[in-house]
Amino acid sequence: MFVRKTLQSHIVDMRPSEAAVARRLVRDLSGVAEQSLREVAEGLKTSDATVIRACRAAGFDGFQDLKYHVLRELTGGGRRKPTTKGQSRYDSDIAASLSATDASLEAAAQLLHNASRVVLAGAGASLGVALILTDVLFTMSKPAQPIHDAQMAGFALTPPVSGLVLIAISHSGETQFPVASVLEARKVGVKTIGLSNEPGSELGRAVDLLLVTQTVERPEGSFAIAPRICQLAVLDKLLTRVRELEQKRIKSRKK
Repeated sequence: MFVRKTLQSHIVDMRPSEAAVARRLVRDLSGVAEQSLREVAEGLKTSDATVIRACRAAGFDGFQDLKYHVLRELTGGGRRKPTTKGQSRYDSDIAASLSATDASLEAAAQLLHNASRVVLAGAGASLGVALILTDVLFTMSKPAQPIHDAQMAGFALTPPVSGLVLIAISHSGETQFPVASVLEARKVGVKTIGLSNEPGSELGRAVDLLLVTQTVERPEGSFAIAPRICQLAVLDKLLTRVRELEQKRIKSRKK
């Protein structure tokens, strides 16, 4: 869908408040078709001006221009699809996150496939995700080391670093330890992969490759489980591709 892809592709250049609006609009474009600017803004708990700025940051003339393009793409009058009873509230976040990774997934998988050793940087809940990823990488015979402070980073990035790849995880992209680890990795020539919800963040700008999640923040705040579920879904997609590349290499050796 043109409108959805357009909004997603411009999030990296938006202010945080505009990016938050864009992510919510992506989830419910049929709502855009049915509602007025005021209704959309009230539903997103933001101002009319912020919605308009988000639309313009995505390349539309304003809300009405966005609505025009949405109406052109939707069929059946743009009616909103009813939510299935019992449907996971995470479904749309996961689907949007998996779609957003398409642009960089193959390059990230190739980098991880060729790596002889992996270092994973995270803090707080993101460190928990890094620990899960560490276990999975070991099952794939890929040595992995989780780090969570400067001393560990210093040991992990001590030469020789040939074949080393650093994966840094931060939902906000502004957590200082993962960002600092990426900057240190760059100094010694280590390639980096980031996993974040904010493409325009410090982490998003610092890494060689960024895998983007698309979690819409909820009232529960940063400790909600949705960001972690989306991170794991993206990593599962990444590792599935890495496994495919490993199997392809094994088959080619047997020929």
